[in-house]
This record gives sequence, C-alpha cells and structure tokens, in this order.
Amino acid sequence: MQFLKYYFWVFGLLNILIISFTVPLLFGDLLLWQPRNIPVEIMIGVIYFAMGIIMIFSASNPLSHKSFLDFVIIANILHAIVMVLFAKNLFHLIVDVIPIGLMGVLPLLFYPWGLSKFLRYRY
Repeated sequence: MQFLKYYFWVFGLLNILIISFTVPLLFGDLLLWQPRNIPVEIMIGVIYFAMGIIMIFSASNPLSHKSFLDFVIIANILHAIVMVLFAKNLFHLIVDVIPIGLMGVLPLLFYPWGLSKFLRYRY
C-alpha cells in the first residue's frame, strides 16, 4: 500500500505540473506530434490535470480507490499503445510513450489486491 501512496503523489504531481500543460507551453513543436492540434492538446491536458488532482486526493487512502486505480492503469496503457502505433520517431517513443506507459504498468506490477482481482469488483 505504501507504493500506491507514493505512486499517486508522484504521478499526480507530474500530471499537474508537467504532462497537463507544461509540455505544450514549454516545448511546443519539439515534443508535440505534428500536425499540431491545439484543441486536442488542451483537451488531453485538462484530462491529465484532473487525473492528477484525483490521484493526489486518493493518496491518503489508496486502497479505497480501486476503481480509480483500475481506470488509471487501463487509460494509460491504452494511451501508450495508441501512441506507439502513431509514433514517427524514436524520440517520441522514449520521451512520450515510456512515461505514459509507466503510469499504467507500474501500479499493475504492485497491484495490492493481486492481479486475479484486476477489473473485478465482486470478491
């Protein structure tokens, strides 16, 4: 459970401070995929900002937020898969796909309920 507290705090802050809006504002065309689509970038940024806020709130008692953790795992793994399919170079794979993929894979590796209970809500 201690891992989940750190996971929610670290990735929650990363979502709020880096992934949501800092990347588009600071790095612009360097990190963002082409052609640019500002409305989509803002939409994704807002989603990651909201996810970061809920992650920080969930850090105080992560075991009571199983469905949210399951959502974070699935959303980030699927996001990383889509990014792999559309990556145009190794730079995007390393800088974009790996951090998003880690947000999904890390909690799955330390899943406190056991992997047999992943996405199961009847015990």
